[in-house]
Amino acid sequence: MNHVFLPIGSIITVSDRDLMICAYLKEDFMINNIHYNYACCIYPNGMGEEAVLVKKSDIKRVKFIGFQDSKFLEFKKTMEEKSE
Repeated sequence: MNHVFLPIGSIITVSDRDLMICAYLKEDFMINNIHYNYACCIYPNGMGEEAVLVKKSDIKRVKFIGFQDSKFLEFKKTMEEKSE
């Protein structure tokens, strides 16, 4: 499932686990030739010792969309233009 650019704080389901998006990963961030889009923490536990790396295509469900104001919408527009 391919989702639009989600804001920080969004709650997603990946592999039957609820995760909260905590950070965006740069376009060139890859491990073993796999590109990851987000760094997440386990919801509701919060930040633990490590982040969970997530690809957009692994998101099964968006349970909550984080806060979006004019700053985020401009940031989102810039990020989406870069990925075209």
